[in-house]
Amino acid sequence: MRKGLQSFLKYTISLAIAIFLFWYLYKDVDFSEMMASFRKANLNWIYLSIALAMFSHFLRAWRWNMLLEPLGYQLKTSRTFLAVMVGYLANFVVPRMGEVSRCGVLKKTDEVSMSQGFGSVVTERIFDMICLLIIIALTLAIEFRRLNDFFLNLFLDKADGLEKNFLTLLAIGITFLIGGIIIFILLKRNQAFLRRNKYYNKLTAFLRQLVEGITSVKKLKSPALFWVATIGIWVCYFFMTYVVFFSMEPTHHLGFSAGLILLVLGGIGMATPVQGGIGAFHYLISAGLLLYGVAEKDGIIFAFVLHTTNSIAIMAVGSISLFLSMIIPKRNSNQAYANS
Repeated sequence: MRKGLQSFLKYTISLAIAIFLFWYLYKDVDFSEMMASFRKANLNWIYLSIALAMFSHFLRAWRWNMLLEPLGYQLKTSRTFLAVMVGYLANFVVPRMGEVSRCGVLKKTDEVSMSQGFGSVVTERIFDMICLLIIIALTLAIEFRRLNDFFLNLFLDKADGLEKNFLTLLAIGITFLIGGIIIFILLKRNQAFLRRNKYYNKLTAFLRQLVEGITSVKKLKSPALFWVATIGIWVCYFFMTYVVFFSMEPTHHLGFSAGLILLVLGGIGMATPVQGGIGAFHYLISAGLLLYGVAEKDGIIFAFVLHTTNSIAIMAVGSISLFLSMIIPKRNSNQAYANS
């Protein structure tokens, strides 16, 4: 009951934040004017953006297969793609639920261990974070002044607050460190007793498989293809935003540097703990366009068009994927349980 209440509160709060941010951005925008701007847009560029987004999701499914293969799972990319799309669909319901949902789909369709599947997803996210940091560094090198001014204005007040509470944060960090050491010592001293406990054994088995999933990257059959897929995903992310510039008059003149900044800000917006990045993505994209002289109203409309069209595509393909994952025959994935 308590867990259910916590989940409900988490969902409600994140949804409330998303709705508030969206309302705050669009409260002064005339909806009919926004729709008129959308009707004037060149839809061919928007269709291309959606196609690039879908191809990036296919590359993600292909890359995930590479991580699962060293664990003994022989999967078709088409089946993994269904799981990836269901995951994206789930993120519109509960933030960050997609990672668990797509592992659940593969558990149902191909008997992939939840712990190993989730471990491989953690590895994915680590590599995505590395790529995002590299892109941020590249963008800073190209557009240091613009990006520096943006983040200074956005986080200056928060940085002051952190500085004032430094001692409190330090004390909390030391407390967690000491607590972790004490727990580690207690577990070590009582290991023989704990090994006789079935729940402890289940937990350690889960953690062992989780670590196997995370470290599967060390056993890749083709590391070069893994990096090709990873780079391809981020190239698609860049161009799915960049090509939409050409669909509207206020943004058609923007170049690659603007695309890089929006890639960084959009990535941060989609990573925020709100459903589908709603509100946060729109705010950051429109704020980024302000740096290039695009009027606030036009930037808000651009963010709406980019996010909405791709969200509709994800919801449509994700819903079809969910349906197909429920009706396709379950098959043995030829898992080799060497250590079981």
